[in-house]
Amino acid sequence: MRFAAGADAVIALDYRPGHFIVQGHPFAAVWPAEAAERVGDALRRAHVTGPYRTLTQDISFGIDQLVEIAIRALSPAVNDTFTALTCIDWLGDSLCQITRQWHPPRVHRDSAGYIRVLTAEPGHERLVQRAFEKIRQASQGMPAVMIRQLDALVKIMADTSSAGQRRVLLDQAAMIQRASERSVPEGADRDDIRRRYEEVLTADSRPGGCNSAAGTAPG
Repeated sequence: MRFAAGADAVIALDYRPGHFIVQGHPFAAVWPAEAAERVGDALRRAHVTGPYRTLTQDISFGIDQLVEIAIRALSPAVNDTFTALTCIDWLGDSLCQITRQWHPPRVHRDSAGYIRVLTAEPGHERLVQRAFEKIRQASQGMPAVMIRQLDALVKIMADTSSAGQRRVLLDQAAMIQRASERSVPEGADRDDIRRRYEEVLTADSRPGGCNSAAGTAPG
């Protein structure tokens, strides 16, 4: 903001922390063009790049790590369903907090109200997709995993504040339900999944919130 206001410019950052940047490719755009050199020098000093992602400022990385552990646990070589279920629990807890508290602005204005910086932030929809889709794809025919994902969606639903947030969760629940119909051969298991899916639909209009004591369970 300070660089942009000082140069009377607008900076559009094309990448966020955690994105892969090809060496020599631009990572920002500046208007007007005559301010690019001045702003570019400041941006180079303000950014740090390296070969690995870190959790600092990269909210997607923690989600990706949990998803990776879950997918490996679900692989035939490992076959550790309980680890995958634990990952789903922590993903659900994280998304409860994200849904409730994390709303980063993408448009940043100076004190006079002029737009100065445009940032690339992962939206709520993208974070939910990252947390659920790969695990769902890896858990075809596994009722325990599908049920745990639907349970997580019920908890997250309680913290939504908009129809858009609820729609994203309902879309994920519907995909899990369709996957169960295709891949789960036992009718009783499909009925269990269907009941959890209906709980998501019911939670769509139910007030409430996630337990603030993350990682705890009743005695």
